[in-house]
Amino acid sequence: MAKDWLMHPWLEKFLPDHLRPVDDHIFSDAHGLVLIQETEAALNRLIEHGKQVKSAQTFKKNGKTFHFRLKINQKRMKLLSYENHKSEAALKKRIVIEYIRKAYVPKSRQTRCKEATVQYIKNGQTYVRSIQKSKYFNGVFEKLEMLDDALLGGLIEKTSTHSTPLSPPESREDQDFIHSSEEPFYFIQHLDNKIESSWQSLDYLLENRLKKLLEETYLTGFVYDSLDIEERYMVKRMLQTDIPSLVDTYLSLSEENKEKQKEQIYEALVKMEVNIRSLREKAEHFKMDKMEQLLELNERRYRVTKNNNQSE
Repeated sequence: MAKDWLMHPWLEKFLPDHLRPVDDHIFSDAHGLVLIQETEAALNRLIEHGKQVKSAQTFKKNGKTFHFRLKINQKRMKLLSYENHKSEAALKKRIVIEYIRKAYVPKSRQTRCKEATVQYIKNGQTYVRSIQKSKYFNGVFEKLEMLDDALLGGLIEKTSTHSTPLSPPESREDQDFIHSSEEPFYFIQHLDNKIESSWQSLDYLLENRLKKLLEETYLTGFVYDSLDIEERYMVKRMLQTDIPSLVDTYLSLSEENKEKQKEQIYEALVKMEVNIRSLREKAEHFKMDKMEQLLELNERRYRVTKNNNQSE
């Protein structure tokens, strides 16, 4: 209600930049429409493959003239979509939408949309305008709602109860996008699937050790953004190359040689697990240090002084 009241035309000039509605002409040209269409198409891909999307991931798609990013966690989704230097648009636009998920704000879509702005430069000046009421973005907001449903399982259950045609096979581009998450969850799931299929003959002790390694790596995925570039590379290399190569080679040995190498394979998996755990603990320690620094900074900035002149 308050936001609707603020949208009256006579009040517009008093609003801060991020609440002023964007002019329609910013997105009415061909370049603006393409940016919106590409953003909707990226969200559609994630909706269709909702079962493969974890609750904490970052997806990225780089088109010829635009870039798309969507960061998802348990509480919110943050979308960033913008035209790159190859775009011929006269005004290069940058869309930012922050959406609070239904589990935390179950009321109207308007209250779930914490931020919905476009940034662009015109005549050397940077402008920030609201896109929340723009007719061009109705589809984008609807697809964020649908993606939230898909992640919660609601949309998947609804569609499965109706007779719908099967989805076409994933293209290579779709696969790359769905698996573009910066976090390692997809690779962990892939190895879990191998344990249940092509690695079923793995010795029980080794299988149990491998599962513990994957559990530790899964936990590390939630602090993945705190790891440095080399540490992230090491985690993905381990999941994509080192573990599959180690296990596949071991399983290709004769029974006699498997028995000889069993202890070394076990030790190798333990070392990987210890390494991953140390990365996670380091990242969590870093976050705790940062929290303490912020609390100390706030203590200095916002000291409460006692008033000694209070009347008795």
